[in-house]
Amino acid sequence: MAKDQFYHFDKKNIQGGAGRLIIGEDTDVRPTKISDIMDMNTFELKEGFRDLGGTTEGINRSRGNEVEEVTIDQSVTPIDSTISGWSNTIGTTLMETSIDNRALAWAGGDITETAAVLGTPATLAAAVNKGNKKIKVEEGKGVDFADVKFAKIGEETIAIAQVSGDIVTLKKGVTTAYTTTDTLVPVQELGTKTISYGAPTSVDSYSLTLIVKREDESFLMIHYYEVKISDNVETNHGKEKATLPVSFTAFAQDDLPEDGNVFIEIDQVM
Repeated sequence: MAKDQFYHFDKKNIQGGAGRLIIGEDTDVRPTKISDIMDMNTFELKEGFRDLGGTTEGINRSRGNEVEEVTIDQSVTPIDSTISGWSNTIGTTLMETSIDNRALAWAGGDITETAAVLGTPATLAAAVNKGNKKIKVEEGKGVDFADVKFAKIGEETIAIAQVSGDIVTLKKGVTTAYTTTDTLVPVQELGTKTISYGAPTSVDSYSLTLIVKREDESFLMIHYYEVKISDNVETNHGKEKATLPVSFTAFAQDDLPEDGNVFIEIDQVM
């Protein structure tokens, strides 16, 4: 930038980038670097943290304060002000309405799981490449899949499109390759996850981390030491994809200095 140019700005400081929102189980975690939360090579989260997943319309952060004005008889305007309170909130709309995210947003109880009811496994009669939908099972075993709607192969459970002889056609292609040492298992009844919701007098505390990857490949991390879910939640089950609005309120930590007891920013420098 020329020295005599009137407008002064630094283009590298004008950046955006979607955020990765992360919930943590332990509010005592006090990160001092980004790698305390995320492996910087694999980008996998450290133990005790999980992603809230895809969001829509951004992740909004707000910070505000309440002020009490000091007035005296001798002045028609305030002569000073004191801060009487701070508020820090984070809000977004989650696109991933998993049971874990619903439990968080709707302040649910514990999640209990019931295993799927499986039939007799059938050995694969031929290898299956990644992306394949047609699975050939050992002779005479196709009939075991005729009256069920799902089949399990490896760790994948996929809906069945049709069964013709010993060929089972799945509605989606498999996500990995399989050999004749693997099996296809009829799923007689899908497993379940169950959670109950009530009217608790308090809700759990979490840590909340926002990591933004910028255009220059550097990261900005904002970590809130303690948050609780707040405000009303509304989900619409209609023609469009369901969404899950969430809002968090951040709280100060009494064992940290008052000018740094709510959240911390860690900004990578190029």
